[in-house]
Amino acid sequence: MKLPTIILIRHGQTEWNVEGRYQGQLNSNLTLLGQEQARESALKIKKNIKLREPFSFFSSPLGRARETTSIICNELGIDLNSVVFDENIKEINYGIFEGKTKVSCQTEHATAFNARESDKWFYQLEGGGESYETVSKRLYQWLESIKNESVVVVVAHEMINRALRGICMNYSHDRTLNLRQPNNMVLKLENYQEFIIE
Repeated sequence: MKLPTIILIRHGQTEWNVEGRYQGQLNSNLTLLGQEQARESALKIKKNIKLREPFSFFSSPLGRARETTSIICNELGIDLNSVVFDENIKEINYGIFEGKTKVSCQTEHATAFNARESDKWFYQLEGGGESYETVSKRLYQWLESIKNESVVVVVAHEMINRALRGICMNYSHDRTLNLRQPNNMVLKLENYQEFIIE
């Protein structure tokens, strides 16, 4: 599959990140640190990436990504109305875990928690939960839709970005599941390589 250069951003820290809650497709607001991290991400792009025309800007439609995108657009002088808020890059659905802490899920939903930990790639939680396999299918649809782009800026989520990196880098499932992206890390995916933008 032909792929554009992808500048991959994770939303800034949220209140639920601090509390250790599964956010999934629910939302919590950015903390003050999260807002600063969004500005940091914008400055890293401004310093290191020449956003030449044409480029496209995509964001998850979830509130924390929208808030991050708005801050980045403001810092870079990009018209927020030009951003495409795409359902295919919203965070993985955590089903019955959404809004709950990891600690509480380990006890209240111990069977489901252990089953998912044992098979994260394929296991789907009750309540509309998604597996990495199902998320990857919608990411393939999104990648197909952007294959003719040159440069794409993306604001999304840790699990989505993890799966996307796995696809773009041809990583194994195990390697993909071990990928991390802190809230202020900006990545550049290009020609089956990934680079951290400092």
